[in-house]
Amino acid sequence: MKKNAFSYPAMLDLDNRKCVIIGGGKVAVRKALTLIEAGAALTVVTPKADPQLLALAKTGLLQLEQRAYTEADLQDAFITVAATGDFALNRQIAVAAPCLCNVVTEPALGNFSVPAAVRNGALTFTLSTGGMPALTRVLARDLKEYYGEDFAAFNDFLQELRLELKTTASTPEERTAFWRQTLTQSIIDLLHAGQVDQVKETITDAANRFRLESQNRTR
Repeated sequence: MKKNAFSYPAMLDLDNRKCVIIGGGKVAVRKALTLIEAGAALTVVTPKADPQLLALAKTGLLQLEQRAYTEADLQDAFITVAATGDFALNRQIAVAAPCLCNVVTEPALGNFSVPAAVRNGALTFTLSTGGMPALTRVLARDLKEYYGEDFAAFNDFLQELRLELKTTASTPEERTAFWRQTLTQSIIDLLHAGQVDQVKETITDAANRFRLESQNRTR
């Protein structure tokens, strides 16, 4: 079986980073929406733009350049997406791009791909099957259902508690050990069983003991 060339998963911070899409069709719209959601400073270059791109440009969510592409469009870009319907042009963009480049017509020509994303509150799962989109869709739906609203709410609860515990007289190593001891498979099993209140009570009790132990160590 051929190895997937895109084998290094990563989460990128695109806030206010320059991202460029070359192309103006439905695929460009899909790419634009995800980049906008990620906070990118987005420019779309295309002679003919989909009405949705025109609407996004009017609201200021992206900058639209209705003209032919030039290599200068890629200057200082953090991400480039070659999303034209012209295979030859997309190849030219891939060769010229001095940055991360996604090629929609021939992904292997680029240096990164975008996996499927399943979002539930602050939880984000990414999923790639290496080229089986039908299976990806099925697995994505399964993930969304398996890690439902209870997990999203529990994650929010943990984030707040984590910030509180950072104010205790404890070291990062001690807090890491606490979380590893507290967040066990049994906790996850209880969440799947819908026992959210019981789980929160268990975690809160453990956190209170940790605070007390931290205070006692400093006396």
